[in-house]
Amino acid sequence: MSEEFEVTDRSRVRLFGSRGSHRKDDIYAAIDGSLYGTIAYSIGDQPYATPTMVWRRGDYIYWHGSAGSRMLKTVAAGCNVSITFVQVDGFVLSRLASAHAMNYRSVMVFGNAEPVESLEERRGQLEFFLTRLFPGRWDEVKQPSLDELKGIIMVRMRVQEGSLKRRAGLPGDGRPVFGGEKLYEQSCWAGTLPMATCVGLAEDANRLNESVGLPAYISNFAQRFGMGTKAEYRESSIRAEVIDIRQVARSVKLFRLKPRSGRFPRVEAGAHLRVGVVLTDRTRDYRQYTIVNADPDGRWYEIAVLREARGRGGSLYMHDEIDLRKTVIVLPPENDFPLDQDAAHPVLIAGGIGITAILAMARALEASGRSATMHYSARGAEEAAFLEELRDFKTVRSQFYDTSLGPDGRMRLKNVIGPFEPGKHIYVCGPHQLIADTLAVAGRLGYPPEVVHSEAFAAPAPQANDVPVEIKFAKTGKSVTVYPGQSILDVALSEGFEISHSCKRGECGLCTTMVVEGAPDHRDRFLTATQKQQDGKMCICVSWARSPSLVLDL
Repeated sequence: MSEEFEVTDRSRVRLFGSRGSHRKDDIYAAIDGSLYGTIAYSIGDQPYATPTMVWRRGDYIYWHGSAGSRMLKTVAAGCNVSITFVQVDGFVLSRLASAHAMNYRSVMVFGNAEPVESLEERRGQLEFFLTRLFPGRWDEVKQPSLDELKGIIMVRMRVQEGSLKRRAGLPGDGRPVFGGEKLYEQSCWAGTLPMATCVGLAEDANRLNESVGLPAYISNFAQRFGMGTKAEYRESSIRAEVIDIRQVARSVKLFRLKPRSGRFPRVEAGAHLRVGVVLTDRTRDYRQYTIVNADPDGRWYEIAVLREARGRGGSLYMHDEIDLRKTVIVLPPENDFPLDQDAAHPVLIAGGIGITAILAMARALEASGRSATMHYSARGAEEAAFLEELRDFKTVRSQFYDTSLGPDGRMRLKNVIGPFEPGKHIYVCGPHQLIADTLAVAGRLGYPPEVVHSEAFAAPAPQANDVPVEIKFAKTGKSVTVYPGQSILDVALSEGFEISHSCKRGECGLCTTMVVEGAPDHRDRFLTATQKQQDGKMCICVSWARSPSLVLDL
């Protein structure tokens, strides 16, 4: 017979006691089947509950995390802790409004937390934890150094007592306490709505080596833990087949992509697609390409890719290794550069490969019969993609500028943009210098910032006088050095911080972070001049520092 925990007032199951258990085997089985526990503790008179990934080994429950964690600091100092584990099996819908319930299995255990001081024990527990969830992964990952082990807090709690409670089955509408036989006369549906934890499709991290496939401990995770898989699970990535490739300029190829199953989402002009590529170092990553054209019914998208020999290899992969019928992985489209449908007369400005976004806008305007002017510069007609198509437009008037001719072939932005009129919008896409010059000229001509729209295809290059900057993370106390050519965002992500981001060009603002100390050097196009001066924020994907160090609220 299984050993039982001692029962006290704090662990006794009072209501519907027949649903409860204090048997160790029952309680430990429920803990081992849970993906996380919720740690309950108090700081002063204030209670807290923190969901945390935990694991059990023998009579102890372990968990760990950053040395900056308030919860870990508190419980490591020694305090009473309760941990709950809940698995929801479904909703129970009664004919009586006050009698709706859940089918569930829950465990609550109690004990005193204590720190795990031994670095060897910390290492051994991490190995046990990873191996239990993902057999074989410990030998693949970078194992922790002594300094890394010193930089975490690990605690354990010996389970002193606990209880398990479960509810299963249909609503008890027929019982007298719920209304008895009379309740059956209600004209409403009653029953249970089953629920279960399902495992979705794994999503690759950025920069995986192209030789790395999906390990068995991931593909069979659901089976090992008795979970289902969700066939309808919405994939964060889409498998697409290359069904056409055309050379549309000397250095530009057009790719038509068709989803392997289903249809692509409907998109508006300005949308982009992130396409999986293999870089020169043979790691996998994503590169962003404008959707130049799209089938209205989602049967295909077209993207155009400029071959860049000095890049990190994404465009070389597209040009040299992507053939017809090849399958590529793409992420669902986003649009950070939408066309304002109320603009009276848009002025479209494109430089080089920036024609892709501007062409999509020109096509949309032409299709709707709206007038616009478009100005397109490239280094020679042979480098100018889609030039012939532009000449056939009726309502969108275009002019081409051949910059290979020197100053005589360049745009005169003051003339191109013209005086400001209400309802007039400017759209520019291309090299950073073209965008910067357009914004400056538009500002001098009196255009409000909200009617001047821009998109670049790469983050700004490091400046000649950039020097390494020390980045300190306020919440963890850790410091790292970021060197010119690196992104503060990428370094922070590599340190394990979860930071929202998308464009990595200083346009979307998702990575905006508070600066606690130091002087940022703003290089984004998202924050307003006032925000840059007063709000203490910076876009860490592109901005740098004017001071030797920055302290970020991370």
